[in-house]
Amino acid sequence: MTYTVYLDEVLAGNLVMNFAILWVTARFSRCPAPLWRLAAAAALGALYVMAIFLCPVPLAAGLPAKLALSVVMLLVAFGFPPWRTLGGILVLFYLCSFGLGGLVFGLSFLLGGGPGDPSQLFAMPQHFFWPAVAISLLIAWGVGQAGRTFLRRRQLKGLFHLPVTITLYGRRLRLEALLDTGNQLADPLSHAPVIVVEYEAVRKLLPEAVQRLLSRADGRDPDYAAILESLRDTRWATRFRLIPFSSLGRAHGLLLGFRPDEVEVVFGRERLKIRDVIVAIYQRRLSPEAGYRALLNPRLLETGAGIPFQLAPN
Repeated sequence: MTYTVYLDEVLAGNLVMNFAILWVTARFSRCPAPLWRLAAAAALGALYVMAIFLCPVPLAAGLPAKLALSVVMLLVAFGFPPWRTLGGILVLFYLCSFGLGGLVFGLSFLLGGGPGDPSQLFAMPQHFFWPAVAISLLIAWGVGQAGRTFLRRRQLKGLFHLPVTITLYGRRLRLEALLDTGNQLADPLSHAPVIVVEYEAVRKLLPEAVQRLLSRADGRDPDYAAILESLRDTRWATRFRLIPFSSLGRAHGLLLGFRPDEVEVVFGRERLKIRDVIVAIYQRRLSPEAGYRALLNPRLLETGAGIPFQLAPN
């Protein structure tokens, strides 16, 4: 079986496929690349294939030449990023190339039913090439959009979900906190910012008398007077206080809070060690999916609000 190869189809096919591969690579690498740069890089790759067809040179079709061409295409598409970033983009570029190329190859056989002669197993059915390309481009577009959404969610989670460690009398508790811009609670006496934490998450740090009285509440407002009375003449007496709050459906509420030894917040590559802070106990779940167990006051991350903190190396 023989096939007629048309150079215009070779040029158009490579141009379209190169552009799709570069576009998906840009989506997953999150490196900005204007469409005209992607088109220029795709055209460069297509012209390279045309040159091999017209003037076959063994060295030009070898692995070193192809690797060099890939790097040049990425430099045209993405400019001159740091070498480490370029290496990551190159790996993604090849993964997308193998994935999209294999998808076109497989769809061509799927649509065409494959060659009847086993000796032509790897000969692509030409009549079904462009339909396979069209379907592959739709799939690539969907994968690129899904990848962008997934990475954006991961990025937002990294910005707003922060690891927090609470230390009280030498005992440490680590949990995930949500940076909540709506949490502006402050201790009315010391004006220290307040972190709202689920009772079940912080229960082991509390004295037994407080645990017992909070457990008896069973979702209702606990007997705060009895709790404070139980702590009289103990080392906990100066640690606990009541925090007033207002929310939708609750105009004048109270939360039991305590002053920890220290709260450590991991923010980017830094660790903020904060001592002037209050932990308020919330008796219900804050997240239905248990994605976080605390609500972090954004004032804790401010450096110019008069809140004492230390920066420690991560």
